[in-house]
Amino acid sequence: MSDSAHIDSFARDNLPPKEQWPTFLLDRPEFHYPDRLNCAAELLDRMVEAGHGDRLCFLGANGQRW
Repeated sequence: MSDSAHIDSFARDNLPPKEQWPTFLLDRPEFHYPDRLNCAAELLDRMVEAGHGDRLCFLGANGQRW
């Protein structure tokens, strides 16, 4: 794993030991990402570009819909 731009390291610091990790099979083209990426752009903008911009993206606990 490479360094993260995310400041809070709680998740990384509390991963199980590497010998308990599953085997990651990331040889499919859709799993090839650059070392650093903007998750919002990848998860949201790419869906809009793919024609899914009119679909529900987030549903808040108070019922707010985006």
